[in-house]
Amino acid sequence: MLLFAHVGLALAFARLLDRASLAFLILGSMLPDIIDKPLGLIAFGSPSMGRTFAHTLLFLMLLAVPALYYREMRLISMAWGVQVHLVLDFMWNSPETLLWPLLGAFPSAPILDTLSYIEMLLTGLKDPGILLPEIAGLAYLMFFAVARRKQACAWIDRSLRKKRASSCRRSGGEHEKRNIRT
Repeated sequence: MLLFAHVGLALAFARLLDRASLAFLILGSMLPDIIDKPLGLIAFGSPSMGRTFAHTLLFLMLLAVPALYYREMRLISMAWGVQVHLVLDFMWNSPETLLWPLLGAFPSAPILDTLSYIEMLLTGLKDPGILLPEIAGLAYLMFFAVARRKQACAWIDRSLRKKRASSCRRSGGEHEKRNIRT
């Protein structure tokens, strides 16, 4: 899966969580790839070895156990995002990776340069099993953006007002600004 499926569908599944931290959920939905793609390139010499440590149940448990023990919603949201990522990547089809280190080393992958790897990812969009989740994720992201438009606009307005107010305070106040302009 690519960006839209991971982020969009993780947000959709977050409706099952009460009070999810959306920022941490989004981070969690991409965290296995954020960790494993560079790790595959550095440690194994190929980005195609991008399903290693962060695509395992061990990694998920290292996030989920403390999150549930401390009842920390940000960590719970991140662990939920990682769980959705593993499901969307069909990791049960690669038990050597999912259950690492119980079944031995990570399976090998073809050694590809970065451009060949990107080409392989984009070619994968011909597969309906990859394309349809990407479309569904993008559709949910668009729905989410429209549904949250008022909240986003209010947040932007508040941020801009704070910025204007602080710049006015630094320059001597709004009243003085108006007098200078007239």
